[in-house]
Amino acid sequence: MIEYDIAIIGAGPAGCAAARECSLRGLRVVIIEKKKIPRHKACSGILIPDSINTLSKHFGNLPHDVMAVPSHINVMRMHFPRGNIGDIPINGLMIRRDKFDAWLCGVSGAEVLDGTKMQSFSEKRDGVDLRCVKQTGETLAIHSKIVIASDGGSSNMVKKIDPSLKEKLPWYVALQNTYACECNLEPGYFHFFAVPQISSYTSAYMKDELLIMEVVVKRGEKASVAMDRFKEYLWRRIDIEEARLVRQLGCSITYAAPRGIFCFGTDRVLVAGEASGLLNFFGEGISSALASGIIAGNVASNSIQKNIMPGPLYLQEIEKEKRKTISTFNYMKLLFKGGGAFNFRKGFKTLKWSKRALLCKNFFIWLLTLKK
Repeated sequence: MIEYDIAIIGAGPAGCAAARECSLRGLRVVIIEKKKIPRHKACSGILIPDSINTLSKHFGNLPHDVMAVPSHINVMRMHFPRGNIGDIPINGLMIRRDKFDAWLCGVSGAEVLDGTKMQSFSEKRDGVDLRCVKQTGETLAIHSKIVIASDGGSSNMVKKIDPSLKEKLPWYVALQNTYACECNLEPGYFHFFAVPQISSYTSAYMKDELLIMEVVVKRGEKASVAMDRFKEYLWRRIDIEEARLVRQLGCSITYAAPRGIFCFGTDRVLVAGEASGLLNFFGEGISSALASGIIAGNVASNSIQKNIMPGPLYLQEIEKEKRKTISTFNYMKLLFKGGGAFNFRKGFKTLKWSKRALLCKNFFIWLLTLKK
């Protein structure tokens, strides 16, 4: 049995942020990641201002090789049926997600067991016993005083903590295709297509001279069919030559915040990031992953120092981040109050009143289709 103070499941931003907070306080920390690091993820890799500020404060400056080309993403251009568009300021950075997570792991101060899957766990009075299996087939027995689960939207930890949760939420499948090609899609823009005939969430953007296309469909529908629809739609509208598929990634996601359904763990297992349900509107999750990871790391460290149970304290400390996530789905506030990751109010100021009204109308029509 290998002993640790803190065991973290998942090597994304939430897990690495938690690990860094604990390591800086002298705790022995391990990150358990089922895939080998670095690994690609079906993620746009956009850092909004909240993420940028958190990283600067807790991790320092981003290394040059983590930044994509272009490094800045300034606008989300919303495309509606009949060719109507609206530009919404983002003021974000674009990163390479594989290198970003690898960098976070490197500076976390934790031991990293990648290529290792958490198979089962048992919560005890003095900690949590974990049974893990490496890709080689080797079995590891780990005992940790506290476990932080940050293993993504399809969290195996959450499935074991609350098996009924999966049935309470609507699930979606996201598919991301990356193409090497020549095309005239504007770099520095995140193009979002609010066109329900394609898929619920549809986007395209340029990164490192590659065209990245994403679709999201309800579970049970075929994401590959939606991607074919999107290709036909987009390629009629941009000049594109010699497109070659270089990578295809997929994942399952759900939006817990609109229904107020979250899982933040048990007495000794703290759930952070998307695993807990903290995923913002338009699928932005890095900001809340970093924030919740830091909260979980601080709670875990303080609990060990004071010899108290971390679960109840975590529920108190995570409440503000939970409410912040829920507020991103307040559509009236999103459109008219300003602030947040997507500044609709600022974008409206660049439009004539007739264009503003048209954008709002199209936006709400799109929202209504999502609820069907």
